[in-house]
Amino acid sequence: MNALAQDLPRLWHAETTSPRDRKRLLRSLVADVTLLPEPDAQTMRIGVRWHTGATDELAVARPGPGRTPDAALELIRRHGATRTSAEIADLLNAEGLTTGKGKPFTAGGVARVRDAYKIFGPRTVAVQACEVSVKQAAAELGIPADAVYNWLRLGQVPARRDPSGRWCILWDPTTREIYRQKVADSFRLKPVQQTQRTVGDI
Repeated sequence: MNALAQDLPRLWHAETTSPRDRKRLLRSLVADVTLLPEPDAQTMRIGVRWHTGATDELAVARPGPGRTPDAALELIRRHGATRTSAEIADLLNAEGLTTGKGKPFTAGGVARVRDAYKIFGPRTVAVQACEVSVKQAAAELGIPADAVYNWLRLGQVPARRDPSGRWCILWDPTTREIYRQKVADSFRLKPVQQTQRTVGDI
């Protein structure tokens, strides 16, 4: 058993050792594993009993249900107003931080965190000609901006995202009609009558 313990790292990392072999190695060393009571909701305490009779306790962070780690969320909040989602993703990855699912951050992933936690991006990139913001589109349609955001999250209406993660809507006649039809098809939305305006007036 002592010889196996000393040789375990080499055996474990050998290219010829399959996942099944690793399970057999663990079974030959570990008698049982038990979850122990732990008052800290963010921590798990694990008891390990070895076949030799020795015991160990391990304390590890409890995995969340895909929740953005606090350290990553704090960094996004700190830089949200001055950096784009792509830049923040690079910062997060450079710090070795991952998503709630343990994956590297992408610009899209950071943008989703912005949406979930209402972290606004920088306004360094202006809306292009013939484009409007979500609030401007909602005002022209006479509906709450939250309704437009919901359509965008579900991919039901056309729009693009600028580097800061902000939604920009091409407000041409075709797109405007798509949005107006969404309003007309809704049983809940009751548009407030607005004075007719053009994109240049917004």
